[in-house]
Amino acid sequence: MKIISARQAWHDALHEDRPSALAVAAEAAVLGKRSGPGDVKIMVMLENHDGKEVVKVYDIRKEGVQETRSGRRLTEARCAHMLTAGLILVAIDSLSKSLRHLGNFLYSPIANGNDLSVAHGLVWLGSGLESLTERKKQRAYWMAMAALQSHKMFVAGAEGMGPGAVCMFVEDRTGEKMNPQNWARDWQGIWDALCSHVDKLDKQALKPVAAVVQRFRERDEMAA
Repeated sequence: MKIISARQAWHDALHEDRPSALAVAAEAAVLGKRSGPGDVKIMVMLENHDGKEVVKVYDIRKEGVQETRSGRRLTEARCAHMLTAGLILVAIDSLSKSLRHLGNFLYSPIANGNDLSVAHGLVWLGSGLESLTERKKQRAYWMAMAALQSHKMFVAGAEGMGPGAVCMFVEDRTGEKMNPQNWARDWQGIWDALCSHVDKLDKQALKPVAAVVQRFRERDEMAA
């Protein structure tokens, strides 16, 4: 796992790079039965326990025995990936639950509807838009979700949502017309407040991950 940025590290720590079933079978066949003289070796294996892969380290005495194990030998690169990913996941787990969900929605390759739902609630409840009229508040509530979607697009390298896209997004959820021609007058200030709030929450979520990334960079600079 190559460390480039906190956002990339969050994504890659939750991305399981698995070989194909045929590749695993071929490797298992190569590992197969081993026999012959030799000294004690350490073999690191990846085994499945209740649906989760865990690392196991075995002492293997080759002299006078045949050795057959069903796990996958961990390559040096995979061990390094698991170590790095573990440190990133510990940093993620240090966050509050709501910030974890927000970060997962933005960066996890396995983000789900619950991540979006919790992130939406976090953005809306902290937006400070409680003083709006009920009609505007109803639309601003869905604009908060649009702001999340727009921010996710932006940090992934795409353009964020413009006024027309935001109005269509809200219309789809409320069934009421939202005219983009009135954007500057009625909605620009609300949109800017929501986008600024999402950006602030994103920075909070990335802070512990960024600290781990910085430690890796300092280590690499010292090793260079």
